[in-house]
Amino acid sequence: MTANLNLDYLFTDPEELDPTELPDYTTLDFVSNGSHIYGEIMWPSSNVPKPHPCVIMLHGFPGTARNDDISHALCRIGCVVIVPHNRGAWGSQGKYLITHCIEDAQNLAEYAHSPEFTQKYNVDPNQIFLLGHSMGANSALNAGRKLDWICGIIMLTPYDPTRYLNRAKESYFRSLLEEGKILQSDGIDAIYDDVVLNRDEISHPKAFEQVKDKNLLVVAGIYDSVSPINEMILPLWKLLEAHQTKAIQKRVEFPTEHGLLGRRISVIKEIAGFIDSACNTSQ
Repeated sequence: MTANLNLDYLFTDPEELDPTELPDYTTLDFVSNGSHIYGEIMWPSSNVPKPHPCVIMLHGFPGTARNDDISHALCRIGCVVIVPHNRGAWGSQGKYLITHCIEDAQNLAEYAHSPEFTQKYNVDPNQIFLLGHSMGANSALNAGRKLDWICGIIMLTPYDPTRYLNRAKESYFRSLLEEGKILQSDGIDAIYDDVVLNRDEISHPKAFEQVKDKNLLVVAGIYDSVSPINEMILPLWKLLEAHQTKAIQKRVEFPTEHGLLGRRISVIKEIAGFIDSACNTSQ
């Protein structure tokens, strides 16, 4: 199926807009397992033909790092973009847990795939993507692995929260304590125990069987001190490399730290190209 995207608008505004079908956004208020998840839904202008791909943009831990440059660029080329805040983060209801983030991502993807959403926002149900940064990439992977119909999973400097469980608990907590204080949770111990209890369902290499034939883009930072390539990316990627598949699977590395600053334009080009290619090969 062909993607209704216009990559010329990735970094360029269209010269004219139809005033009756302008690009716009509205508030996301979605109930996930009993908690209201807030955020925004963006849709493109009529300059791009329908139906549209849909990208669900998942933030990392604790959600201070925004990826608005990516969401706006994808909306310009013709994507509907959902930007949610996880349970317990930035005003959304509920308590923050890693498993809650995964559940929220899966619930939102299923909502985006539903006739209610696809008809309202002119979305192609076969062209839905999960895109996450850092801990959001963990959510994208572990939600996407459960969805047979997902068109693609995009992981930006992915963080596997199970990789450092072999360290002393105090060491593991340090970074969580520094950043997680702005989240609504039952405490850092609850977040840690949630990872320990669900480590086999969260570990990235253990997702291999379910994602080995899915379209997958991984973007890494060569100098990433938060998600080092050897620790966070290669354990799954080596399994994928050894497996022959017809799916689009690509790993890109940039000379950046965790936030990919300094190569954001290059990252956006990679994401857009991946979405376009995945849509054009979707059934």
